[in-house]
Amino acid sequence: MNKIFFSTMTLMIMSITTYGGGIIVPNETPREDVIKNGDTFLKTVDGYMRLGYQQDDTDKQDLALGGKLHIETNPWNALLAGVSFYTTNSIKKHESAGVPFFDANNQSYSILGEAYIQGTWGNTTLKVGRQELNTPFADTDDVGMVPNTFEAVVLTNRDIADTTLFLAQLQRWSGVDSDEPHTFNKLNGNDGVQVLGLTYEGINNTTLSGWYYHIKDKVKISYLEANYEAEDDTFSYALGAQYSLQDYEDNTKSTIYGLMGSLGFNASGITASIAFNSVEGRASDNFFGGGPYFANAEHHTLSNAGKEGKSILYGVEWDASSVGIDGLVLSAHIDKHTNATEYDMVVSYDYSDTLNLTAIYSDIDDENEAFSNLRVFIHYDF
Repeated sequence: MNKIFFSTMTLMIMSITTYGGGIIVPNETPREDVIKNGDTFLKTVDGYMRLGYQQDDTDKQDLALGGKLHIETNPWNALLAGVSFYTTNSIKKHESAGVPFFDANNQSYSILGEAYIQGTWGNTTLKVGRQELNTPFADTDDVGMVPNTFEAVVLTNRDIADTTLFLAQLQRWSGVDSDEPHTFNKLNGNDGVQVLGLTYEGINNTTLSGWYYHIKDKVKISYLEANYEAEDDTFSYALGAQYSLQDYEDNTKSTIYGLMGSLGFNASGITASIAFNSVEGRASDNFFGGGPYFANAEHHTLSNAGKEGKSILYGVEWDASSVGIDGLVLSAHIDKHTNATEYDMVVSYDYSDTLNLTAIYSDIDDENEAFSNLRVFIHYDF
């Protein structure tokens, strides 16, 4: 309990930082006179605190208190630096009830998940060090207490109108999907993973993206995605298509196709959706995150469907602001794939801009294992 108290108090106390006789409060613009006088180099001090609870159908339970403290400097000669400290601490219960809340030994841990230097020159940004990433096959997948983060060199460029070019060398990772969440582990030995991405948003309401990952001596991954979203006074609607080829060095392949669509009725706040994925060849893989597949559910993803697998996801969501209850969203999904059916219900309530409550109940009927899981998070941004 002393460790929990110390870690939590550290986050809270450090979230307000005093420099040059003035107080800089996270998410507020620092006083101009302080910056001009050079009395502070900090641009941002922010983060979150999170209380997480989960229970499965065997009455195993996890209860954790943790969060993130992020600090970033103001630029100096086009360069800035940033760090993020993440922590998750058990409160009596740590019985491995579902989504990993703790380390590989199911114990509390803390980690310096981000530590980077970033430089920006015109439309080009270079970021070197530990950092959060969100790409199709390397992402934070923040479904528990501590997300995935990566040691990487990342270059982005926006010189071409409506286009973002992404180049990266990924060397290590840690977090919820890693085999050892509490430390940074090598990605593909010393060779790492090379990533090339291109996103184009020059077509009205449309986003097109293409990605390529090279994991030497193992697999080459290609990924394409197109999304269209629009809204009028009556309806909101979205369409999407995706394709991935995972070409392994042993001459086996996984070819994935996906389609999705949604239709929202603005007056009622109800949105209905459907998504479909199919796999040809060997089973698909999520690689370094939760996976980008349209028909993924809360627990099962397309990778659980196995080789020659198929998955279809039906969903409905209700935004209660349509009846004057701002911040409340209810949703339900049914995911059916080759080997299992998963039912998900989610309640999300934004009490304010900084305080959120989320409850997620999942019931999975798998031919090899049937289980249920309840996760509840109270999340406070500061």
